Amino acid sequence: MARIISIINYKGGVGKTTITLQLAVGLATLMKQRVLMVDLDPQCSLSLSTVDEHYWADWLERRGSINNLVQSFFETEQPQLDRSWIIENALDRAWDSMPGNTPGLDLLPSHLDLPEYEMRLVSRKPRHIASMEEFYFKRTTILKEALAPIRRHYDYILFDCPPNIYLISGNAIVASDYYLVPTIPDFISCYGIPFILQHIGNMQKDTKERGLRSTASFLGIVRNRVRQAGGHLVREHEEQSHKLKLNYENLLFETMIFDRIGVAELLGTRHNIYNSREERLAETRKEFTALTREMVRRIEEPRA
Repeated sequence: MARIISIINYKGGVGKTTITLQLAVGLATLMKQRVLMVDLDPQCSLSLSTVDEHYWADWLERRGSINNLVQSFFETEQPQLDRSWIIENALDRAWDSMPGNTPGLDLLPSHLDLPEYEMRLVSRKPRHIASMEEFYFKRTTILKEALAPIRRHYDYILFDCPPNIYLISGNAIVASDYYLVPTIPDFISCYGIPFILQHIGNMQKDTKERGLRSTASFLGIVRNRVRQAGGHLVREHEEQSHKLKLNYENLLFETMIFDRIGVAELLGTRHNIYNSREERLAETRKEFTALTREMVRRIEEPRA
């Protein structure tokens, strides 16, 4: 049964997509796990970092995307995820007959029109739902219900969430077993972390009052795009790291992803860095390997 993890932060630009992709590739490559990435961000960065742009656009036209899953909420009593919407062995796919370079790594792509579909969830009650109260409840369980039939086919499902906690992100948290918060260790990026945790806590309390247990556990904070000079973290990153350690203790991941030349390019190359022998990626490869292993360890060896 798949473990489901949301990668979330209100702040854009902190590396949610990079972390999601490299964790997913790491799980599939290093640990031979079956992984499904679900792109919930209408910017579609995860989708376009995984498959060829033209293939992605053609796939949305011929097959489907996260939009189809949301639309199924309005058409059927049980939200549906058709497996034909999932791109199998997705990393570096450019056409149907070409397998990707990472077996076991699949993608449910996002769509630029996802915000329009999310807006329908605000007040457009499906005809098959009897009351607004039932509608308010069921619109938060769309992902959970749609993914239930396929969880047995995967070891991990990773959500790349948009930089907010509206209905789509809320759906992700309700469906998840864990959530992970990437951040740059600077004031602006870290400022909103307490609000994220409070908002998720309030949402989980609200869903419990409506009769649904939302039990996603806070897996921790990952520092990304960390800068250093002369072998030490730059002052602001050192100070913010210290504050994060004081405030969150063991919830702060030990592994950091440093801001090196080439890291930002990873989203555009669609390469599997764990199979790469490029020397310039050696340190980044070590960091993401350590991050993947630390995440799995945190899941398998829960803190007391």
